[in-house]
Amino acid sequence: MSQYRIKNRVVAALCLLLSVLLLRAPALAAEGFAEGLRLCVETVLPALFPFFVLCEWLISLRGPHPLLRRVSRFLGFGREEGVLALLLSWFGGYAVCARLTGRLTRNGTLTERESVFLLMLGCCSSPGFVIGCVGGLMLGSIKLGVLLYALQLAANLISTLACLPLLPARRGAAGRGACAETAEPAGFSPAVSSAVSSCLNVCGCVVFFRTLGAAAEPFLPHISQVRPLLSALQEITAGCADFAALGGRAALYGCCLCLSVLGLSVWAQLALLLQGAASLRLLALNRLLHLLLLPALTAGAVRLLPGVLPVYRSLPARVIPAHRLAPDAALVAFLFLCAALYKLRQNFYNRKNQ
Repeated sequence: MSQYRIKNRVVAALCLLLSVLLLRAPALAAEGFAEGLRLCVETVLPALFPFFVLCEWLISLRGPHPLLRRVSRFLGFGREEGVLALLLSWFGGYAVCARLTGRLTRNGTLTERESVFLLMLGCCSSPGFVIGCVGGLMLGSIKLGVLLYALQLAANLISTLACLPLLPARRGAAGRGACAETAEPAGFSPAVSSAVSSCLNVCGCVVFFRTLGAAAEPFLPHISQVRPLLSALQEITAGCADFAALGGRAALYGCCLCLSVLGLSVWAQLALLLQGAASLRLLALNRLLHLLLLPALTAGAVRLLPGVLPVYRSLPARVIPAHRLAPDAALVAFLFLCAALYKLRQNFYNRKNQ
């Protein structure tokens, strides 16, 4: 039996199992779907959509960057766009990293080796999520959030250095200019259009896994130590919230596990945003090393940061409140919908005139 037949049968069986699961608990699935939509409107879109637009706009600018050129040579990038994408990834998170990696690779700006290197070094959770949500809201310490954000970047660096011998071989420098067929248009309007498509991919993954998780909840074991692990495998935000609710050392090191594993939802987002531009196999090995490094670095660093050690040691079981910033969330959602409708109208108009 060929490998493709086995893969097709496994996928068909998995789809059948998921369909039965959704049909067994339609009410819970509907609640999960609504929760996923709320998460997208109140959290994902306000955090990602403006940053997607700015990153797409910045990466399309042309001009000399002397400082970036020196850093790019030091890191091994053929062009300074790779360093700019890395810096934007550290501030925008894994979704920005995957989107920019895919774009620069398809345009010929990055080689295969550089794209995998950028993906491993730049794939991280954004400072807004780690510092504000995980540190400030879930763990109750902004200092702890800053520490976790810095340590995840340090773990990225160390694990990437360990994976350097496994990078694809150098096959020549990337092209100095994108081909006319593959070049993406520059400017603000194309940046908004691209940001809309990227946000739709991210929101689709979030809604799907939230729906699936809600439908599967009655069938999961009701064990306090097991449920956070299952949530972490499914989605990073739910995993961090469940571990934080345990309190104590489990809250801190459970959040470290979530930041390293990322979850199935994030891996699906990476695959959608990359669109086959770079392989995720080496990134998976990189995240396994990251999983070993981040808790070890955290265990050593919390002892050196004043005021942090008592926080997580005395952290009681917490009920994580949900905060809603209605004005800004509504404004970003409105702008996103306007951009989406404009793009749909533009696509329909272009098809009609062909």
